[in-house]
Amino acid sequence: MLTVSRGVVATCQAAVQNWSGEMALRFLLGATEAAFGPGVPYLLSFFYRRHELGLRCGLFLSAAPLANTFAGALAYGITSGHSKLANWRLLFLVEGIPTILAAPLAWFFLPDCPAQAKFLTEEEKEVARARGLRQHGEAERSNGIVWKEIGLTLLDAKAWFTAVRASSLYDGLCS
Repeated sequence: MLTVSRGVVATCQAAVQNWSGEMALRFLLGATEAAFGPGVPYLLSFFYRRHELGLRCGLFLSAAPLANTFAGALAYGITSGHSKLANWRLLFLVEGIPTILAAPLAWFFLPDCPAQAKFLTEEEKEVARARGLRQHGEAERSNGIVWKEIGLTLLDAKAWFTAVRASSLYDGLCS
């Protein structure tokens, strides 16, 4: 759902007519992307044990700078043509439409847990269950939101200290 939302917001940026509209859409874009950073390691944690997760998260995090090395050249290639649309509008369309088209692929083919992974054999699913049981004492995690755990997190001072520290680091980098 977040993938579709992100694609729609990115695509809508091509139709914006003023600065305040663009800023509203940039805010919504940030809101739709906010779950992606923590969501990927969370999803990977269903498939990999704690000591295996660091490498996978490191690969995920290193993909962003790698993608940025090509982003400028790609943007130049997209905007250097002579289209009837403003080049910056075309760039937002090229960014948003493939995201919308990829969303159904993610919805239908990206599993929520190893038991739902169509690409795993029954033996591999059993190994994944055993690894999960050894990792956190459960063969499979619950799929729903546990509001009690959210409340406990909001009451935990460590979470607030981390947020304040990250915010102050960000402010220091941006000033």
